[in-house]
Amino acid sequence: MKQNSITSLNRLKTENYENIFNVYREENGLYYYNLIQTVVFPSNLPKGLFSVYEIGHGDSWPYISHKVYDNPNLWWVILLANQIDNPTNNPVPGSLLKIPRTNIVKEILAQIKKG
Repeated sequence: MKQNSITSLNRLKTENYENIFNVYREENGLYYYNLIQTVVFPSNLPKGLFSVYEIGHGDSWPYISHKVYDNPNLWWVILLANQIDNPTNNPVPGSLLKIPRTNIVKEILAQIKKG
């Protein structure tokens, strides 16, 4: 594991993707992420738990997140719900996405906050 010299680590907003990884501080003051914690959606989400969004030309993951959740930081929820594992691939116009309902997203964020 590569050592670092980070002396402080600001707490991210709950909705930031990085919060699905617990951050720990060692006795020597160095920080590291626990990459074992994750969020998984079943591939067959019941229809009542999501809406459908058609990707438009020029849409980006943060833009779609902002449009549906009024928050650009929740892009990762959309990708996870659609089993998209590479956020560097641009959304394909005309494709349909499952958009988890806001109450589901709030529950996910609450669970992450609990740790």
